[in-house]
Amino acid sequence: MNRTEILQEAIKKYGVESQCDMCIEEMSELTKELLKLRRESTQAGFQKRRENIKEEIADVQIMLDQMRIIFGDTSEQEEFKVNRLRERLERD
Repeated sequence: MNRTEILQEAIKKYGVESQCDMCIEEMSELTKELLKLRRESTQAGFQKRRENIKEEIADVQIMLDQMRIIFGDTSEQEEFKVNRLRERLERD
């Protein structure tokens, strides 16, 4: 199975509502790790937090990919928002 097939199978097996809940949970875990990074005071701790953040980003990305399967392609919205950001950056 390729990546998309695996994600589709997860949605089929666990259900849309469960995967939406899991997406919320994973985003919360990433948020928590980002906040912990702000409080980190040692270089070793900082490195550990960076690795944790990378892991949580991966989890969130997997869930976001499932959300795209469930809710549809977001490329049009992303393009609009990136262009809006570009315009803001050019103004400032």
